[in-house]
Amino acid sequence: MLLYALNYLYFYLKAGNQHAVHSPFVYKLYTLVVQDKKKYYAFSELEKLRQELISDHTELEVTDFGAGSKHTISQKITTNSTKKSISKIARYSATTTKKAQLLFRLVEYFKPKTILELGTSLGVSTLFMALAADNLETQIITFEGCPQIAKKAKENFEELKQNNIEIIIGNIDKTLSKSLPSFPLLDFVFLDANHRYEPTIDYFNQILEKCHNDTIIILDDIHWSAGMEKAWKQIIEHEKVTVSIDLFQLGLIFLRKEQPKQHFKLRF
Repeated sequence: MLLYALNYLYFYLKAGNQHAVHSPFVYKLYTLVVQDKKKYYAFSELEKLRQELISDHTELEVTDFGAGSKHTISQKITTNSTKKSISKIARYSATTTKKAQLLFRLVEYFKPKTILELGTSLGVSTLFMALAADNLETQIITFEGCPQIAKKAKENFEELKQNNIEIIIGNIDKTLSKSLPSFPLLDFVFLDANHRYEPTIDYFNQILEKCHNDTIIILDDIHWSAGMEKAWKQIIEHEKVTVSIDLFQLGLIFLRKEQPKQHFKLRF
């Protein structure tokens, strides 16, 4: 945790704000979306759900698929038991409020028709994106490795009456490659599953086949570990990537051919 804090301090000293952005596309995105402080209509409802989950001490049988998976990234979950409470998962593994609200704003801004999420957890981030879309024509496909956690996520989707979410359950290393060929082109992708170098690169390379010029790809926890930083650096150097925005907690990737290749570190 100390190394992570030092990494953040170094990032903060190097990162800029809107005055450091000379790309009209990125400037507009940063000022209107990333820095937007408005409390949107859905936020109170979604935070009420988050608090309900944090207060729920029901234990679930958790299936982990290797170190660094979404459900083991917090050092605060130290038990070796395969059981974890919904409360702990909501506190330490679900997407934070700050990041989830940015996902909401990004979806509202770009208005994607097809959203792919790797790493459903309890469905908090999924619901932020679903309510931002607020459109049954928007298809959301989300992958979760653990059956018990996926079951709870489905219950949350039903509670908020979100019927345009499809959840695919099982080891993402296997289910993604099987499912991806049948998907339409992807407009919006959120990678928040196995937080290790090799799986992250593998997921990125697979989903690229279904991306187009205007697809936005978001990676979670890009500075969480040396492996994730290595993956982020490799991804932004990819020949198809033209613009990247490093917000420390999240990384945004764009494939817009009309943009010159630029990489930004911006405060969030």
